[in-house]
Amino acid sequence: MNTKLGPFRRLLAVGGVALAGTVALTGCSLLESASPDDTESNEVTDEQADQAADAAPGDCLPEVYNGPDATAFTVECDAPEAFWTLTAIEKDPAVTASADGSIEDPSGIYAVCGDEVNAQLPGKPWTDWDMIYDPTSLKVDYLYCIEALGTPNAAGVTPVVPSNAGECFSTADWNIGVYDCADPLVDATLVSVIEVDQAEWETVDYDTLANEQCTSASYAPAMDYFGRTAAVFCID
Repeated sequence: MNTKLGPFRRLLAVGGVALAGTVALTGCSLLESASPDDTESNEVTDEQADQAADAAPGDCLPEVYNGPDATAFTVECDAPEAFWTLTAIEKDPAVTASADGSIEDPSGIYAVCGDEVNAQLPGKPWTDWDMIYDPTSLKVDYLYCIEALGTPNAAGVTPVVPSNAGECFSTADWNIGVYDCADPLVDATLVSVIEVDQAEWETVDYDTLANEQCTSASYAPAMDYFGRTAAVFCID
């Protein structure tokens, strides 16, 4: 049986938050600006927008750094809530948003964040990206690259892609992290990992690869939101 990773929580670059009249795309969801009286909206505050504009590589962010539940965009790196670190930021990058809030060509993201951004690399911390753009002109103002510090998130998940036999995870997650195996959300235990050469991430036939090499009951492709498969998990 082929146990695929959970349904995509986003298409290519579908995600983000509105920042003071602009929109930011992230590994979460597309959030649009709304009036200050709209308590159901996901609009961030002007203060959060200012902090985002002033952010620099090396700054740390909480797990939730934008939207109504965020208290700050950046935090001290030794603070207990520090979860991400900014690895790069570029103003006016060579990236253009589409009218539907997607990115048709990710090459500009790779140019700033590296080819491995968001790839589900066994044993490596989560990486992601975030961009702020004007929803009218579609001009991208800032592109951010972030990497998890390794601190477990609010759900207790360690933000490192599983790599060792016996590690547990949930195939419903977008970013694949390590769970306590007793967690009720766990539906996969790692038996072995088949790593895919980077040149084949976009073309690998993971079904054939798994059938040839997995000795476990099932398998799951470690696929990112760009549709690239960096590994195949053989799982029970």
